[in-house]
Amino acid sequence: MSRDSAPETDAHIPDAPSGTPPRLVLDTNIVLDCFVFRDRAAHHLTTAIETRRAQALVHQHAIDELERVLSYPQCRLAAVEQRRILDRYLAAAILAPMPDGFSREEWLLPAGFPRCRDRDDQPFLALAYHARADALITKDRALLKLRRKARRFGVAIVPPLDLELPRCHDMIPG
Repeated sequence: MSRDSAPETDAHIPDAPSGTPPRLVLDTNIVLDCFVFRDRAAHHLTTAIETRRAQALVHQHAIDELERVLSYPQCRLAAVEQRRILDRYLAAAILAPMPDGFSREEWLLPAGFPRCRDRDDQPFLALAYHARADALITKDRALLKLRRKARRFGVAIVPPLDLELPRCHDMIPG
C-alpha cells in the first residue's frame, strides 16, 4: 500500500516493501513502556525492535527528550541505569538523517502539516514525516487526535495496541 493511498484509519502499520522491516517512530512514553517499565503489552514491540524485525527511528531531539525523561524521579533510575537503558535503545535504533536546517525552532514541515498542542510531541511528528516512517507509535491523546490530518501527509499515527508486527515464530522457515 502506498503512503498516498493509505486508508484514513490506522488499524495497523502500512505495508512495508517486501522483506523490509517496518520503520517506526516511538514516542518517549512507548520507549519507556518497552525499555523501562517492561510493559507486557509492549513486549512484542520490544522484541521486534531488538531482533531487527522492526526499525526504531530516532533523531537527536528524540534522544535528548528520552535522556531528560529517564532522569525524572518517577522513573526511579540511578544514573548508571539511565545510561544502560539509553544505550540499549540506541543500539537497536537507527539515527535518521534530517534535512539541512532542521532544528527545534524549524521542523521544516510543509504548509498545513498538523501541529501538536504539546511542543514536546512535534519532534516525533517531524521525524515520522522526514524519515518516511511506516508509523508513529504513541498512546498520547493529543497525537492520536492528529491521525486523520497527519495521514494526508503520509504519516500514520498508531496506538500500540493496534500495531501488528510479524511474530518470531512467523519468521522461522517451515
